[in-house]
Amino acid sequence: MSSRIQGGGVTTVPVGPFQVMDATRADFVAHVVGQVDPAGGADGSGAAAAPVLVYALHVGGLNARRDARFVEAMRRAAVVYADGGSVVWLARLAGAQVIERAPTTDVGWDIVRELAVVLGRPPRVALIGGPEGLAERAGQVLAQEASVEVVLSDHGFHDDWTQTLESLRETAPDLVLVGLGAPAEMVWSEDHRDRLPGAVVLTVGGWFGHLVGDERRAPRVLRRSGVEWVARLAQSPRRLGPRYARGLWSSAAMSVPAWRRR
Repeated sequence: MSSRIQGGGVTTVPVGPFQVMDATRADFVAHVVGQVDPAGGADGSGAAAAPVLVYALHVGGLNARRDARFVEAMRRAAVVYADGGSVVWLARLAGAQVIERAPTTDVGWDIVRELAVVLGRPPRVALIGGPEGLAERAGQVLAQEASVEVVLSDHGFHDDWTQTLESLRETAPDLVLVGLGAPAEMVWSEDHRDRLPGAVVLTVGGWFGHLVGDERRAPRVLRRSGVEWVARLAQSPRRLGPRYARGLWSSAAMSVPAWRRR
């Protein structure tokens, strides 16, 4: 059964313990960008606004559905969107009407470019995650291809995040890209919610690696048919094989409850 998030105008459907936005890719992007006030800050409250937490749900999230901290973080998000084909399938079983897959490797570009239109200037972007140097290289690609202003880039292996969080507040980005991998990036965002700037905070998984060419996109025919995971598995079978095997089991186990809820 679909539901309405009070005050947010967002239609959602249950996918296991998560509420996923029932929207086309274009409408999802428009909703996220609509949270930004051109006069300054997300949510129309200027630089001191609360962050707008936008999380992707894909097979890694389905596998982590029994992680209490992760589930709580997802429940407190401004919006959760379907990054994986299995999530779209489960959402449709649960009654979704218009949901489309919104892969972060695509909608990240969409959000950056639409932000530039809404703001009337290059968006101020911060990138956090990956090994030393990856976020910086990914930021250079974004700056070249989408005319963003990269105000901060930092790796994802800190024991103490104090300096990074202080830098985020000082640089006042419009968009924070968090690439720590699921479920860690959602838990990180929730744990530091009160110290994050008033910006859209978008979890992006391995997008930085795609931006710099360390990982290649699947052929368009696989992307259109929702089986991009086949190409990803071929590139990294040892890393992704167990994850996708668990994902098949997770999807199967969640399908009957989804159908019954509908």
